[in-house]
Formats: sequence, structure tokens, C-alpha cells
Amino acid sequence: YVRFTADTLALVKARNPGVDFVWIMGADSLRDFHRWQRWRQIVMTFPIAVVDRPGATLSFLSSVVAKTFDYARVDEGDAPRLARMKAPAWTFIHGPRSSLSSTAIRKMGQD
Repeated sequence: YVRFTADTLALVKARNPGVDFVWIMGADSLRDFHRWQRWRQIVMTFPIAVVDRPGATLSFLSSVVAKTFDYARVDEGDAPRLARMKAPAWTFIHGPRSSLSSTAIRKMGQD
């Protein structure tokens, strides 16, 4: 039974041995990520690319996850190699910011 993100990621990993994945999340989600079910397991499952989002550029630095896994932070310039890195590994990616949520993107695909 898949209910939480940690379950989904574990299933993806189990069904795709040998495939390199990077989990992409918005920086706004990182603020409360430590409240997610089994968040440490998520960090240990796949490398993570944290994408800049409006209003979250600086707040990610003070997040529990950023502080806990500071040792696993990868320089943004090394982001292209993230998929080949062993978790825990994460980077913050600056760039054009979008307020579009993953929920909104999924809805657009259903239209």
C-alpha cells in the first residue's frame, strides 16, 4: 500500500534497479519537509534537487533538513552529476522562479 512519498520512492527504487533517479522538490516544501512522514528515509533514498521558488530562496538555509544534511550538500555547479551520486546528496538550484505547484502541473496534464 503506497500512501506516503517515502513509500512511493521506495517502490520506484525497488522496481527500477540500476536506474539513477533524482527527486525534485520546490524550496518552499523544504521548510516543512522535516514534518513529512519518514523524511530521513526520503533523503537517504535518492539524491534531491531543491528548486528555487518564490519566497523560499533564503529560508531553505535555515530548514531542519538543510542543517541536518549540510554535509551532503552538493555545489550547484555539480548538479548535472547528482543522478550518479549516492544518497544522501542534495543541491539547491537557482533559476527562474515559478509559483506553479506540482498539483497545478498535474491538473494541466489531465486537461
